[in-house]
Amino acid sequence: MLINKKRIRNCKNYLSHIDEGATIYIGLPITEDVSNKLKYIGFENLTTGESLVPSPKLGPVSKFNANGKGIPQKDQPMETAYRQQYHEWEDWGGNSHSRIVDIPYKRYPRKWIPSPWVELVIVSTEDQHFVVAGSPIIKGETEEEVIVHQINLMLEIFKRAEILHENLERYEVPEVRRLGWDVLPTGDLPWSKFQEHLTPVLEKKSRNKKVVIFDRIETISQYKPDFHAIGTHGYRGYIIFGFTQLNLYIFESAEYGNATYVFEGNWVELSKMSKAEIINGNLHKHRFIHLDGWKRQIAELFPKYKGKKIS
Repeated sequence: MLINKKRIRNCKNYLSHIDEGATIYIGLPITEDVSNKLKYIGFENLTTGESLVPSPKLGPVSKFNANGKGIPQKDQPMETAYRQQYHEWEDWGGNSHSRIVDIPYKRYPRKWIPSPWVELVIVSTEDQHFVVAGSPIIKGETEEEVIVHQINLMLEIFKRAEILHENLERYEVPEVRRLGWDVLPTGDLPWSKFQEHLTPVLEKKSRNKKVVIFDRIETISQYKPDFHAIGTHGYRGYIIFGFTQLNLYIFESAEYGNATYVFEGNWVELSKMSKAEIINGNLHKHRFIHLDGWKRQIAELFPKYKGKKIS
C-alpha cells in the first residue's frame, strides 16, 4: 500500500487491511529516484545489509530520530535556563575583547524523549532491492508511535512510503467502490475491518446511537456480502451491501433512524435516485423500518442461513 503524504498522525487507516500478528516492513523498492536520494544522504554501494541513520539535517523527523527532543511541560512553573552566546566588544582604549557568555531566559521544564535511532537498511529479494526503515513491524504488537515514526521518516526523505509483506511484496488493499454521486441522498471487507471505517463517522454520536447503528450494520455484514459501495458523502450516506449471486442489494444507513431498503436489479441506477423517487415508484423490493423484528426481516432474505449460527 502506497502512502503519499507529507506526514501522518496515526496509522490505523493504513493498517486496517492487515491481519493481526502479520509481519510487515515500512519501505520502498529502490527505483532510480530512490537510489539517487539514498546516495545523496550517504549510502555508497546500495548493497544488501548497508545501513545508516539519516542525518538530522534532513528535516524535523530526521532530527528527532537522531537527536531526540524535549517536550515543554506547560502544566509546570517556568524555570530559568541558559543559552550560550559569543560576545565581543571594544574598551575605551580601542582594544578588542571577546568571550562566550551565558544568557538566562525563562522556559517551561522539558521532558526528554530519547532518539528512536531508526536506521535505513538495504534489503533484497531475488530480483529487487528495497530500502526499509527500522525493524520489522508486527501488527497488534508494535506500538503505533513506532510505526508512525518509521512512516514519517520515509515520507520526509522520499516523499512516499509503502507497507510491504514480510517477503517484501506489496499489500493489495481490498476494493471499496467509490461512487461519484450520493447514494440515496437526504469490497469486500470483513466486519472487523469494516468497523474501522465506520468509527470516524460515529465518533461524535451518543453511545446509545453508536451501539444501535453498529448492531444494524454488523447484522447485515454477518451474511457475508461480496462487496459494499459508498457515495460521495462516504459512510455518512447509505452503505450498499451487494449479494451478487442472489441479485440482492441492501441499502443501510450509517445515520440513526433511516429505514433499510432492499433492491433487486440495477443497484447503480437505483442508488442515484432520491428516497422519494424510490418510494413513489415502488422500486424497492422491501423497506424495513428499524423496529422490533428488523433482524428477523433481514434473516428471511437469506434462507440458506435459516437455523444456522452466523459467525
